[in-house]
Amino acid sequence: MGKVSLTTYTLVVFFLASSCYAELGEVISCSKHQTAFDGACYEFVGLQFSFLRAEGWCERGGGHLVFILNDETQQFLQTHLEPEKDWWLGLAPASPNLTLDVSPTEGSLAWLDGSDVRYSNWVNLPEARATCGYILRDTGFQWTATENCTQELNFICQFGMLLLHLYCFDFEF
Repeated sequence: MGKVSLTTYTLVVFFLASSCYAELGEVISCSKHQTAFDGACYEFVGLQFSFLRAEGWCERGGGHLVFILNDETQQFLQTHLEPEKDWWLGLAPASPNLTLDVSPTEGSLAWLDGSDVRYSNWVNLPEARATCGYILRDTGFQWTATENCTQELNFICQFGMLLLHLYCFDFEF
């Protein structure tokens, strides 16, 4: 390979390698009542509300009841929870019509956005009639499910996610 070709080849490879860059999409800033973890803000609400009222409270602030998608998030939350309290999670019937008035046909729960529960920390698997889930006190922060979503519990709101966008340019030679 000639000197000019090798130089050109090296420049093209360098140019292509540097043609991608990462940009933070939405940088979140947590309020003084929230705690940041893994690109989201979490608020541990000391008020006791029913499931629907708790979700409404989180939504009014721009969030939702917490989704625990992995063990790292579970462990983080455990360091901030009071073990003598029950805490609502963002779990509801796994059905297209996420209503809490009807028992789910699938007999399972999903996160409020409809995504499957892949990571879980159940004390016992939810019964078919269960319509909401929560962290059960005095179990080492394990989850349980109930059909009584009107009981009033503490809850955890989750706000924002840190989005990472990768931009690459397509060059033709």
